[in-house]
Amino acid sequence: MKTQKIYFFLCVAALFLSGISCNSSDDEQITYALSESVRVSAFSLEANDSVLANLDTIFFTIDLNGGQIYNADSLPKGTDVSALIANISFDNVGKAKILIDRGDPAKNDTIDYLASPTDSIDFTSKVSLVVTAQNGMTEKWYSVKVNVHQIDPDSLYWNIPFGVKPLPCGSGVTIATQKTVRLNDLVYTFVESNSVCTVYTTDNPYGDGWTAQELTLPFTPNVESVQATDDALYMLAQTGELYRSDDGVNWATTGQTFYSLVGTWQSRVLGIVDDNGVYKHDCYPRPEGFTPYPAPADFPITGSSQMVTFVSNYDLNTPQSIMVGGRLADGRLTGATWGYDGEAWAQLSGSITPSEGVVLFPYFTFTTDEYWITTQYTSWIAIGGRDANGVNNSVYVSINNGNTWSKAPASLGMPSYIAPRAFASVLVVESAAEAAKETSSLWQWMPVRPVPPMAVTRADDGYKVPYIYLFGGENAEGTVYNQIWRGAIGRLSYPPIP
Repeated sequence: MKTQKIYFFLCVAALFLSGISCNSSDDEQITYALSESVRVSAFSLEANDSVLANLDTIFFTIDLNGGQIYNADSLPKGTDVSALIANISFDNVGKAKILIDRGDPAKNDTIDYLASPTDSIDFTSKVSLVVTAQNGMTEKWYSVKVNVHQIDPDSLYWNIPFGVKPLPCGSGVTIATQKTVRLNDLVYTFVESNSVCTVYTTDNPYGDGWTAQELTLPFTPNVESVQATDDALYMLAQTGELYRSDDGVNWATTGQTFYSLVGTWQSRVLGIVDDNGVYKHDCYPRPEGFTPYPAPADFPITGSSQMVTFVSNYDLNTPQSIMVGGRLADGRLTGATWGYDGEAWAQLSGSITPSEGVVLFPYFTFTTDEYWITTQYTSWIAIGGRDANGVNNSVYVSINNGNTWSKAPASLGMPSYIAPRAFASVLVVESAAEAAKETSSLWQWMPVRPVPPMAVTRADDGYKVPYIYLFGGENAEGTVYNQIWRGAIGRLSYPPIP
């Protein structure tokens, strides 16, 4: 009997202690349930086809450390973001309030998001999301932005922060001919005025720091013939003799004579020679065993665009060059594209309107699909030239190395304030994005369209923008424009997103 009582009391004690243990565990669970999390785990916009198709597929970046929520790829220009519904997910937070700052206390709004998640938000105003943890003490502020392009990002712009300025000879100079090329890191602009030829050099065509050197030449120069290979400059005399220079100032004869120069390939300059009335392909320096050979009747002997060299992603060891347009031996214009691979010329299938003096340069173009996924293409852009009706501002684009050309969309068209021209020089020069903010006394801005908004922070101060520089060019009467235009596709002038 005594043993049973002891056993009874032991059981009661065990149950009592177990109850204490459970209460202690419950207390601990209550403590842990009061979360300190202020994390936003997901953010998107509610679908609304009346605003934008596939609006709910727009990707938003959530920067927890920086307290920022934003769409890196801005919505199309003109998108109405004044009344959008946001879908926001949290990690067991206590409160979430959306503050809409319209700049006037009487017009500001506050939305209790947990209580009213379907209330619309005016993202044209300053929007903040304030998240309070379940413990009632931890708080986190997020800046919420729905970025909208203020310009068409895929348009080609020649205004702010781009614009126009005179050639380095100065605005008061009447120019007979000009040619601009790039050798290594220097830009060389050759200007002939009043029978005097001057070369201007710089490493930054955006700036004003050009160095001028009047040339004393042992020949009468054909300035428009200037070409730059990988290691030297070349120019024809009016008599056709080919001269070479390492610095643009000192020139020496090569001993070869050409009818015209059509371009370059690596360290080789390519041209046409007139062999007793037969036009032939020739080059300098000639590879071992090379002999000039007849050019086809449909090959342009003058007036083609500059040659553009590219390297295929499929064959990095075989660069190729293309050119477009020009004038045939019988005087007719052509719009054909010709390619050269270091061994032979071949006519490609792509063509434009028959023209001479077309501006051709490598660049990038973009397409955006219905789900707002943007694809970048390495492209070749052909602008202007002289056709059967005179000079024009036509723009053609090829995304397959000149095998096909298409008329550019309106977004890539030349603006009305840039007069049509032929035989302009063109360079694509990368420079820091912030260079557009520099002050230059010579640039004239064209405030036709607003500047793209810089709604996010630049990730890298070394970000480079491929700016297009258009030098000179001539009108229908042959007058040379004393101008340098600077342009870029809008998207390429945006700083990268962190």
